[in-house]
Parts: sequence; C-alpha cells; structure tokens
Amino acid sequence: MPQGEKNIFHRRLGEVNMTKMIGSLLVFLALVSSAAAVHSPDRAFDEFGDIKCEDEMARLDSFALQLQNEPNAKGLIVVYGGRLFRGRLPKQGEADARAARLKLYLVERRGIPKDQIMVVNWGYVEQWMVQLWMIPHGATIPDRLPTTIPPDQIKFGKGKVNPRDYRCGI
Repeated sequence: MPQGEKNIFHRRLGEVNMTKMIGSLLVFLALVSSAAAVHSPDRAFDEFGDIKCEDEMARLDSFALQLQNEPNAKGLIVVYGGRLFRGRLPKQGEADARAARLKLYLVERRGIPKDQIMVVNWGYVEQWMVQLWMIPHGATIPDRLPTTIPPDQIKFGKGKVNPRDYRCGI
C-alpha cells in the first residue's frame, strides 16, 4: 500500500475508533444517569392515590424488586391522609391502616425484611396519597410535602378503624 493511502487508512481507522469510543462513552453516561435517577435520594420511586388493589400490588411488586436489587437500601413508605376518601370523611387512623397494609404485603408476600421498610405518616393533603422512596445506604430521608394541611383542619368520620378492612386481599 502506498504511503498516502496508509495515512488515509490510519486516519479513517482512528476516526472509526474515536466514533466508537464516543458512542460507548455516551451509552455509559446514559446508563449512569438513568441509574442515578432511580437511586437518587431526592425523588420518589413511585407515587399513587386511591387505585385498585391489583394496581397497587403491581406497583409494590416493582418496588420489592428494586429493594431486592439493593439490599443495603431502605424502602420508605410515606402516607398522606386526605380530607375525603371515596367521597366520605376518613376515619381517624385510616391512613396508618392503609400504610400498614402496604408494608404487610411487601414483607409477607414479597419477602422483604421488615427492617428494610420504614413507614411514616406525614399528615394530610387534599387526596389520600402514598409515596414509595428508595433511600440508599447513608442517605437522609426526604422532607414532607410543603402542601400538607394542618390536622386541626381535618374532619373525621365516626367509628374506629379495623385494620382488616384495609388488607386488600392480602
């Protein structure tokens, strides 16, 4: 091969290698950033309100998989009671009973160690809501929503909460 053709060949080979290297770097950065988004302590893994039991269990299954993939992380279940639930006043302690159902499902049905899951009740918002957070080892727990409603502005329905009423077929 003549000298001029060798230089062109080596230059093109270098361009191809550089293109592959840049492409590999971009793929790597995309993977790292998407992994960081899932593991970031400042965002919820999932959030939902009043949904069907089957949908709730599907979301919890996804959360359980993530907890199994990260055994050093903690799962945080944050529950917010609502002013109304399905058109009626909530009973006092209803939000806690619903949160207990979520932890029960993760521990008994999905085998997540109970000490890997924390449950907190962060007050009231307009509609009952749950947030599922992945808290990496050493990270701090996120802050509650700034839009919480003071408890003295919540009216409760009569009657006591029976935790079995909130088991969702578990």
